[in-house]
Amino acid sequence: MRKAKAKTAVTKAIGKPVSTSAPDPVMARRAHAYRDMEPHVCDLARAATLAMVVFDQDDLFLFAVEQFDAMAQRFRANYYAEQFKPE
Repeated sequence: MRKAKAKTAVTKAIGKPVSTSAPDPVMARRAHAYRDMEPHVCDLARAATLAMVVFDQDDLFLFAVEQFDAMAQRFRANYYAEQFKPE
């Protein structure tokens, strides 16, 4: 059985009206851009994790850090290539 507080929160969340206004085009573009960027951010996180796994192996660590740096520079170039225009 739910606690009274949790049950009340669920009831309040269900009773809230849903906004039917048209989506903001700027926010829609930003959401699309963040969605497109997500796999690249995940790749960067994975590369950093792999570099830390081979931290104690000098040759592999340097290779992993070089690859991570190249990935980060490509990400940076792509990120700044598509800036949002002033509103």
